[in-house]
Amino acid sequence: MISGTKILSIETSSSICGLAYIVNGESVGCIEESTPRKHAEILPDFFNQLEKKTNFHLAELNAIAVSIGPGSFTGLRIGLSFAKGLAYSKGLPIVPVPTMMALAYQVRYAFPTYGLIWSHGTRVFSQPVTWVNKLPAEAGSVEVNDWDDLVERVPIEQTIFQWQCDDIVDGKFSAIESKPSAINVGLLANHNFKEWVVKKPYDLVPSYIAPFGIKSRL
Repeated sequence: MISGTKILSIETSSSICGLAYIVNGESVGCIEESTPRKHAEILPDFFNQLEKKTNFHLAELNAIAVSIGPGSFTGLRIGLSFAKGLAYSKGLPIVPVPTMMALAYQVRYAFPTYGLIWSHGTRVFSQPVTWVNKLPAEAGSVEVNDWDDLVERVPIEQTIFQWQCDDIVDGKFSAIESKPSAINVGLLANHNFKEWVVKKPYDLVPSYIAPFGIKSRL
């Protein structure tokens, strides 16, 4: 973590759409809602609302943070496009935050070690997680598999977190629900600023993982 940072963070990886303003590692304002298929419409309005609520100034920010995936193809694209628009207007860097790590951080009290995110149909993203200095870190690559192929390999003896997987988990094992939030995206961006910041984010793309052209719940 570095002190004195001002970060605007964006979460659009699923049906949740949100913006948060993070100052010195603390959230001083957040606007987010479940707004399926409306992210492109409401992000500018959320930006204006948060600007009025917290009195932040875009030119004074140190960076724009964005949930980079995996998640909804459309949502990730909208979030990064909005982040780039803001960043380019003031010459700001972007901090891409892995969505799975943000979800793990949401339930950090439990130090979970394996995450699941619903992709589409019966496809699920999965990833092992480790903890370093009380922060989540990737312990392996994100995979996307059909649930029937994955379920037997889920390490049910570990602490598992999930988002939108209730229907497919269906009581087979215990998993903590972790809801996406722009606050966690911003807090992790602040913690990992030096390691994750992309000063010239012209070629930055979302971590789609799954094949293009999929349907989503966004």
